[in-house]
Amino acid sequence: MSNLKLADEFPALQRDDWRALVDASLKGRPFESLRTRTSDGIVIEPVYGAAENPAVLPAAPLRASADAWTLVQRADMPDIAAANTQMLDDLVNGASGIALVLPGSISAGASGVAVTDARSVQRLFEGVELDLIDLRLDGGRHGRDLALLVLDEYKRRRLDLSRCSLTLGLDPLGAFAHGGKVTERGELSRRFGEMFTLATSADHQGPVAQADARVYHGAGSSEAQELGFALATAVDYLRMLEAGGIAPADAAPRISMMLTADADQFVTIAKLRAARLLWARLLDVSGLAPIPVTLHVETAARMMSRRDPHVNLLRATTASFAAGIGSADSVSVLPFTQALGLPDGFARRMARNVQSLLLEESRVGRVRDATAGSGHVEDLTHELARSAWHIFHLIEADGGMMAALENGKVHAMIKDVRDARDHDIARRKIPLTGVSEFPNLDEASNKTLDMNAPADWTIGDASASVGMETCEPLRQHRLGEGFEALRDASDASLANTGTRPTVFLAVLGKPVDFTVRATWMSNLLASGGIDVVTGSAEELASSKLDIACICSSDAVYAEKAEAAARSLTQQGARRILLAGKPGELEETLTAAGVQQFVHAGQNVLTLLNELSMLATGETS
Repeated sequence: MSNLKLADEFPALQRDDWRALVDASLKGRPFESLRTRTSDGIVIEPVYGAAENPAVLPAAPLRASADAWTLVQRADMPDIAAANTQMLDDLVNGASGIALVLPGSISAGASGVAVTDARSVQRLFEGVELDLIDLRLDGGRHGRDLALLVLDEYKRRRLDLSRCSLTLGLDPLGAFAHGGKVTERGELSRRFGEMFTLATSADHQGPVAQADARVYHGAGSSEAQELGFALATAVDYLRMLEAGGIAPADAAPRISMMLTADADQFVTIAKLRAARLLWARLLDVSGLAPIPVTLHVETAARMMSRRDPHVNLLRATTASFAAGIGSADSVSVLPFTQALGLPDGFARRMARNVQSLLLEESRVGRVRDATAGSGHVEDLTHELARSAWHIFHLIEADGGMMAALENGKVHAMIKDVRDARDHDIARRKIPLTGVSEFPNLDEASNKTLDMNAPADWTIGDASASVGMETCEPLRQHRLGEGFEALRDASDASLANTGTRPTVFLAVLGKPVDFTVRATWMSNLLASGGIDVVTGSAEELASSKLDIACICSSDAVYAEKAEAAARSLTQQGARRILLAGKPGELEETLTAAGVQQFVHAGQNVLTLLNELSMLATGETS
């Protein structure tokens, strides 16, 4: 058996051999039809060979733990005692890091720990061994006040900060983009420098500032934009710190990045690899020593669905796998009910276990840069890095990140990408499982906690009066919002009237003729919260419905669709649709009363809105 060579049983295939197999399967369609593009217009080829120029990633920061990355859980319960209990449970059951999320921060939503003073910080961390965990602060516009309180807590406990893992996470520009206000630049630089000096004098050696790109991703940015904005933010922080008296050589090692991971596995891997290449390039052109950047990653909020939320477990698993393979230093997985409200203990446990399985059972991350040499990943990494570097230059030419937020350049760049993506979602070119595809109108509700941050919450000196810069806040949105709004309206109609918007499916011929299109149409309508009643065209009147869709095969349409449309019209149908493209029958069927032909590739979100309003009597 030791001499057995399985490879000898298979012929050696070259790229041309694979290409011939692909061409044969296409049956005349062009090879180029298999190409796809990312949001940045980067072409994804259907076949790749080995990479010709594999990237050599800069070294990652040294880790005290043997784990490939830090498993981070969010502390975001508004009540201090509940947040403490939650944190201890997370740490006992597998988490090695905590992200302390304050109300109003980028990812807080309606939640966030309502820390107000030193006493509440002491209660929050009661029983938590701060010197044994990674702690990352997510304070948003209150980041400086939170950092001061936490540093005081470490000092009160007489902990050696040089041996602790603490990311202060100051991100005033991210808070600016999110909330629309920030302290004027001169005062911001002074405070930044003061905070840096204070942290350093306390022997803190971890990241002070954080270039957080979650706010841009949540607003709809592309991957290259996310990278470019993060890089431009880091440069603006270097300038602010220099103006505050901190040399760039001292400031650069104290800046971390926060990026997102979503369900596009290879794009996420390439994005994180590109981030390390871009950071190394930035230091090189700045004349600074090569220092690895600390790369924090959180699964993307915009991919999370409120409908069929258990699918979010699959999205989160793919995203966290990609984050680990992509060399993240820490990963935070959003619980699967995050889009519905404050997650309960079960949802948190599932989020934690996703990473535990990847780290401890699958051993993901044990091989450094596991995708190195992959033609697809290497090409995508380099293309993303090039695109991001170009975007970074555009921002710099506009005066830097703060200026680009003030004058709306960032907003305009994101809008172009978001509009194109929304158009593809509306056409179901980008499918959303459980939302625009395979919806379930009768899905059970999911439990969340009824615990929102207090409306009058504040931290620090709210009376301090300083000049402020303003911009339009970047609205955070999720990919499935358009379809989910229709589902919400349908649920409200069911609760108020006992019925949902409903369409009559007029099926023609035998089940073998109409089943495919009737099923397709039922699913399409359900994605907008519209129920169906199925029957023959002659049964419309008895159904008491006045919106009908004819469903069958092309062959049966040629024989029976015209008569069916006339019958539906005579029975009082206000709107008649037909599932499929009419071909040569279009003029005949239109004359018989068919007003719209429903087929793949059209804007179904617009159609569903119209049908929903028509069915509920909101329009005629």
